[in-house]
Amino acid sequence: MKQLTPMDAQFFYSDAPHQPMVIGGLWICDQNSAPNGLVRHKDIIRYINSRLSSTSLFRRRLQHAPLRLDDPYWLEDKNFDLEYHIRHVGLPQPGDWRQLCIFTARAMSRTLDMERAPWEITVIEGLNNVEGVPPGSFALLLRLHHAYVDGKSGVEITTLLMDDQIDFDENTYRQPVSDRLPTRTQMWAKTVPRLLGQSLRSAKASLSIARKSLQLAAQLRGDASPDQNRVPSTLFNAQISPHRSYGATQWPIADLKQIRRCAEGATLNDVIIAIIAGGLRRYLLRREALPVEQSLVALCPVAMRPESARRDMGNLISMMLIGMGTDMADPQLRLQAITERTQRGAPLAKEVMHELITSMGEVLPAPMRMLGGWLQNQVRYVSRFHLQNTLITNVPGPTNGAEKKYFAGAEILATYPIVPVFDGMGLSHGITSLYGNIILGVLADRQMLPDMDVYMASLQESTEEYLALAHQRGAETASQSTKRPAPPRKRPASQPAEPSAE
Repeated sequence: MKQLTPMDAQFFYSDAPHQPMVIGGLWICDQNSAPNGLVRHKDIIRYINSRLSSTSLFRRRLQHAPLRLDDPYWLEDKNFDLEYHIRHVGLPQPGDWRQLCIFTARAMSRTLDMERAPWEITVIEGLNNVEGVPPGSFALLLRLHHAYVDGKSGVEITTLLMDDQIDFDENTYRQPVSDRLPTRTQMWAKTVPRLLGQSLRSAKASLSIARKSLQLAAQLRGDASPDQNRVPSTLFNAQISPHRSYGATQWPIADLKQIRRCAEGATLNDVIIAIIAGGLRRYLLRREALPVEQSLVALCPVAMRPESARRDMGNLISMMLIGMGTDMADPQLRLQAITERTQRGAPLAKEVMHELITSMGEVLPAPMRMLGGWLQNQVRYVSRFHLQNTLITNVPGPTNGAEKKYFAGAEILATYPIVPVFDGMGLSHGITSLYGNIILGVLADRQMLPDMDVYMASLQESTEEYLALAHQRGAETASQSTKRPAPPRKRPASQPAEPSAE
């Protein structure tokens, strides 16, 4: 058994019908590469079954502490039934991208069954009219509870379902040894020492919070800008509904590298944030809802997971708040501002915020945190003072090169990430990479963002604006490099040379 950390448990306590704490991925698969050009449902069952021994994640369910006096544990389910977790549906005709996004949005609005291993895979057939996708392809919608994994470990674990070859070996499955169901006495033996040690943990966490808060204040002193002190209220900072909308797009990494040259020191992450900022600015202007004098602020999770724990369960993250420059009409100034802010914020996230967030989870005992999550889901209070307006999270893709990946013999054409929304933040952006492309998935509350196609068009316009800027800068650089310097003027022998400026 493994106990949930306070951060893991908080995702469980915050789960509710209006805000399922579920992360996901949408894979597009071309079954033409499979033997006989067909992947049947039973082939998918056999394939997934052959991978189950690679990790215990897929078989684990929650085991509560006695009287729920402590955070729950992950216990391997001896009654695990794989077929319960694999669903099979077909898109109605014509089977286009819009229908796939609608189905994905509806599925992401549902909670997972927490009495079983909290994950499911839905096989979606009938992708016959999706641009760039061969007719007869199918999609996989993977959904996992956020208490299980963070974004980085989620990608690592779902990568176990990918293969480098078309053929797969069904005999790789080994029946795992199930955890023995603990007795009531054994559970009390684990819980009582934890309860007795809560006061000491709370005291240590309080001291850590005080120390890190002072360090945070010292680092922010003298570096206070309006976007850091006052986060504006937007359409997305209110109570969310139970309904979702979804959209996705992708960019060639080569294009983003061109844009990166427009600002000194910019990274690909900075470019992505700038494109999203430009898209948000355009979208909110269309709806006459853009805060003019204040920048929107993005919450950007920072992975703190070491390589040795890349496939472990749970969440190991820190946070970074980045002003997006949506108050700037000039795209180059916006990218430069984002670059400077991320350079200042990254060390802060790793050195201060991670310990601060971890310590805050240790201050209160589990029953009080559970009660707090329940009360928040009942009252659903959203403060007028926000920390962020949207979420942007970037996780590495399953492959760094162009080598193909397969699922049950079907070539994986694309993988789109899905990140949950919650009260006070009804718009999220998930980013990953595959085959030399950066892939963006957008999940939103449908009442806050009912026109996802308009928002995706705004993102495309922002991308084109930055590409035009990159081409203009490239042309200017090329023009300057081709100018031949004037020949040096011959100086009379009697005239002394001018002193060097160096």
